[in-house]
Amino acid sequence: MSGRPLNDITRQDQTLARLSAAAHELMALDRAFKKLIPPAMGEACRAVRIRDDELVIHADNGIVAARLRMTAPGLLPQLAQQGYPASKVRVKVALQLVRVKKPKTLAISETALDGMEQASDCISHPDVKRALQRLIARQRRG
Repeated sequence: MSGRPLNDITRQDQTLARLSAAAHELMALDRAFKKLIPPAMGEACRAVRIRDDELVIHADNGIVAARLRMTAPGLLPQLAQQGYPASKVRVKVALQLVRVKKPKTLAISETALDGMEQASDCISHPDVKRALQRLIARQRRG
């Protein structure tokens, strides 16, 4: 696959060009909105669009949504000054599910560790030998 810049590709197709322009506009709206709110709240919400004179915001949880419902209407004049006019706000909760990462568990028996330790003596490459020895040491520590 070639390493052509996205702009070169989108110039060749009108549909992609419109889609790219729309995406840039929505990202600019989100950036403008997030500059007006505290950074911690900005990490938990997104300004999604303005449609029918209504700013739509997605919040990651109910607490952020409640706070946005109280504060966002007061931000509309500032957004309008930046070129994003809207007269009302709709806040939706769009839960962001976080997948719990399972801890890595690698159980190697003592017999296998002894065999690996003997094999590491035969390895001539110093980086590989050190990596194998670190693996063995970590497994023995538990």
